Amino acid sequence: MKKTLLFALFFSTVAQLTAQVPVISNKHFSFGSYGRAGIAYGVGIEGQFPRSLNLNGMGSIGGRFEENDYFELAAAMHFAPGISGNDTTVINVQARFAFYTTHGQIIGNVTSKSLGGMTSALPELFAEAKNINGSEWSIWAGARFFRGDDIHIIDHFYFDDHSGQGFGVKHKNTQFALIFPGSVDTNSTLPPYFYLNIVNGTPTLGLRNRSVSIIEHTIPVKNGYLKLLGEFHRLADATSEDTVSKYNYPSDIGFVIGAKYFNDIPAALPGSFNAVSIRLGTGIANGGDGGSSKSFLTYGGPNLESYSFRKARSLAVTETFLWNISNSYSLNGYGVFTQSKGASDSLNKTPDYLGKQALFNRKTETAIGARGTWYIKNWLHLLHEFDLAWRKDGTQDFAQMTKFTIAPTIVPGGQRNVWSRPHFRLVYSIAHYNKFASDNLYSPYLAQSGSQSWGHYMGVKVEWWIW
Repeated sequence: MKKTLLFALFFSTVAQLTAQVPVISNKHFSFGSYGRAGIAYGVGIEGQFPRSLNLNGMGSIGGRFEENDYFELAAAMHFAPGISGNDTTVINVQARFAFYTTHGQIIGNVTSKSLGGMTSALPELFAEAKNINGSEWSIWAGARFFRGDDIHIIDHFYFDDHSGQGFGVKHKNTQFALIFPGSVDTNSTLPPYFYLNIVNGTPTLGLRNRSVSIIEHTIPVKNGYLKLLGEFHRLADATSEDTVSKYNYPSDIGFVIGAKYFNDIPAALPGSFNAVSIRLGTGIANGGDGGSSKSFLTYGGPNLESYSFRKARSLAVTETFLWNISNSYSLNGYGVFTQSKGASDSLNKTPDYLGKQALFNRKTETAIGARGTWYIKNWLHLLHEFDLAWRKDGTQDFAQMTKFTIAPTIVPGGQRNVWSRPHFRLVYSIAHYNKFASDNLYSPYLAQSGSQSWGHYMGVKVEWWIW
């Protein structure tokens, strides 16, 4: 009898608990993903996973075929208000997870404690409402990839990368946003005001939490648009309670202005375009470096008399195009020029705030390149790319890299389109370095192989996306 009562009580309790658990019936849900994976071999660096052939401090500018494994998974919920039949409101809540490493493997027979390890990030967690109740007003809040077009073949978001945490409102063709990028990786061994860019290993200047006010206005023109950009950066005074900085530095400001012109190009296949941009940054808004264009990643050293970046500046000019020449061939090209200077009067190296680490206070980098896609068959494309890159830090000589890549690619989707994915690529890249780059190991690859004029990279790669 007691057993019967116990069983009855047990099942009754389970039934009550089960009844209280909500059953998920939401069908307004979607997944998206971007990723790449593969294996590679570098001549002269046996036993190591080869690193990028590109020049130091330039990230993927110069070609991205050697990029390491990377995975993103985005999940989104979609709400349908249904207030009226004519309601055009679109509401989304999205989260994105990213996994990558600075070197070595992160997939297969590895754990997070293995060489290179696995770094995880949550670059997006935001909600947005578009065309609220049929109006031309939209709003978002949270952390997101808040940016426009990129130069895909060098993974460079060249003009308006404001990715971070904040909020924004948009009315018609004008939008305002406020983001709060703060210090990153504050456990770094680098001094305060600095952090290590863990994506590509480039030491990049990072400041205490600042506010970045952004205004963007798009003007439609025939076959395209003109986008105008303005930014105001403010860094508040540090205080004795500031746990990020060691000393109490004064407040600081910076400004950005820029313009971008985008136009469609008539061609044999749809999708051809040309885009040119120019952007000027001053003060603490003179970033970025390491392949990034984020203006809040301040470049160079401070003025140690005023403890400010008031004299800092940067100029970034880009050009990119896609020309679908025929049903058999497309050409995607780019040009990037960046010149930056910190607040110190030095044209070479300058001390950091603690007077310990010598930083380059001036840089000039230039890169041009083009990727051709020959559609041999609907499912077989031959990618071939030529890149030239120069980097001058301080008063040093220019480092130069010339690179050629050939990559027979299987495209099971069977589309004659440069954006068709997934790609299964057999990659071979060969790079030539000038004497300065070779002697000074001015490339992640040369840091592994030692001084030499040529670099070789061979690999089997896959890249996919679905959104």
